[in-house]
Amino acid sequence: MTGPERIDELRVSIDALDRQIISLLAQRTAVVRELTEFKNDEETVRSPGRVAQVIEKVRRLAADEGMPPGIAESVYRTLITELTDLQMGLLAERRAAAAETRKVREGAA
Repeated sequence: MTGPERIDELRVSIDALDRQIISLLAQRTAVVRELTEFKNDEETVRSPGRVAQVIEKVRRLAADEGMPPGIAESVYRTLITELTDLQMGLLAERRAAAAETRKVREGAA
């Protein structure tokens, strides 16, 4: 097999892995969305202690798998930031809906 053929083969493997990774990230996002239903304030959403636990865990998992821990940490910090923003948006929507419901009830009373 030539170098270019092997490159093409490896890129096909990367594409397949990317599909799996995105599927898993979508599943993780769905769990985070559900989790957000049980959170009522910014502190609970941001959970700095939990973030530290997750970062420590993924660094350890990465090292165990022979992956540079810094790559895993960087990816997860981005993931956590984006999912925190998503949760904050969902929390804001829920609060706005609750305020609107209160407003309607008060108007009907």
